[in-house]
Amino acid sequence: MESKVFLNGINISYKEEGSGPDMILIHGIFASKEIMNPLFDYYKNNYHVISFDLRGHGESDKPENFNLEDYSQDLMALIEHFNLNDPIIIGLSMGSYVTLRTAELYPTIPSKIVLIGVKGKGKISMMEKAIEDNGGNANIDMVDMGRIITKRVYPPNTTFEQIREYHKGNRGKTELTNEQRKNAYASLSEFDMMSDIDKVIAPALLLVGEYDGLNPPSESKKVADALKDSKMKVIKDAGHIIYFEKKDEVLSLIDEFIE
Repeated sequence: MESKVFLNGINISYKEEGSGPDMILIHGIFASKEIMNPLFDYYKNNYHVISFDLRGHGESDKPENFNLEDYSQDLMALIEHFNLNDPIIIGLSMGSYVTLRTAELYPTIPSKIVLIGVKGKGKISMMEKAIEDNGGNANIDMVDMGRIITKRVYPPNTTFEQIREYHKGNRGKTELTNEQRKNAYASLSEFDMMSDIDKVIAPALLLVGEYDGLNPPSESKKVADALKDSKMKVIKDAGHIIYFEKKDEVLSLIDEFIE
């Protein structure tokens, strides 16, 4: 079921399905809940799964100013509204930042966390790399940045036909404007989860693609090494959205971790 709920001062678009242990899926920057569909469609068979659009994304409200703390507060409001118990939280890219930050602020809330393509500290990896690829020139528009980012999302030699197939059924109805994309980018300005990472008590699984050009394996390793209880796996021949290229392997790893 897809619907909206007014929480923390905004309308949040979400969908939920299934019964069993609670699970929350969180998408990455500029995307929407639909990018998590491969996980949603699989886990709804044995879990009560909620996937939602972060503020500034998808069908949720898009205020002008927001940050990582707002994302975490929205997540907590969602958990409280649905009275979720010991949820498993799975985050992709920026969704992994939200997951990790929430586990720091509310250590007893998640039972386990899965961080896909995480980074613990920085400005925002994709913008930094886009500027680097632009010869150090920070005057880069969102269209050009999108092209550069795309090159870093997928493994080498990925065709446009493959990319179209990956996103079939996994794209939201709403395309962000350039202004909305800039607001989303600004929401992660100078983010830092490493300073409070010692507060995390939930077991963590970190998964990252061998060819992740946005948040490479070295970034996941920094986070894994700093966590009290973590496992990390580099997925061979995969990019940033690892379940696009290696869905069965990724699901098997998550299954083993959460069961």
